Amino acid sequence: MQKPDALPASGAKIALRALNLLGKSDPILSAQFMKLAGIDAALPAYTKETIADLVNAAKTIGNAAEGKKVYEQAGCIACHIPGPQQSKIGPDLSNLARGLPVDMIVTETIWPALNVKEGYEAATVTLKDGTLISGFKQTETADAIAIRDMTSGTMTTIPRCATQSIKTGGSVMPDGLTAALSTQQLAHLLRYLFELGK
Repeated sequence: MQKPDALPASGAKIALRALNLLGKSDPILSAQFMKLAGIDAALPAYTKETIADLVNAAKTIGNAAEGKKVYEQAGCIACHIPGPQQSKIGPDLSNLARGLPVDMIVTETIWPALNVKEGYEAATVTLKDGTLISGFKQTETADAIAIRDMTSGTMTTIPRCATQSIKTGGSVMPDGLTAALSTQQLAHLLRYLFELGK
């Protein structure tokens, strides 16, 4: 018998997809939904062989048109809108294929925390009054830290004397976002990214 407060796997998958489509990054909640949905969130080993296998799969069985559909359905578009509309949450990927080799595209898609683009490092500042300010660290000095809001793009400079704590580091793109994709879907997605901006 199912507990009345338990979320079925199908509901957890829908909730996880909704989180991704909204561009909401909550590693704890995402991990819980993945567990309930029966999705193994463990990242593949970060090796040259793994990267080469993913590049090969994308080039041999991946289809860019199908990859665009995966990109939209998986919620990538919530944070990365290619073109002039651009999201304030993630970096612009319009010219991705012109700026990065395919192995780096794979690395940044599967293991986003390994190489965070400047201006997109996550930061959470707790003020002395308990207020939380989260966003992307823009600058940090001995006297202040500047944070850019993820949704509005508004810049806030906070004097260090007003802070209780500052936590920086990593990407707001959670690890494991591609875990729910099949091998074929991942190959399609990577092929699409390989061709973005060519």
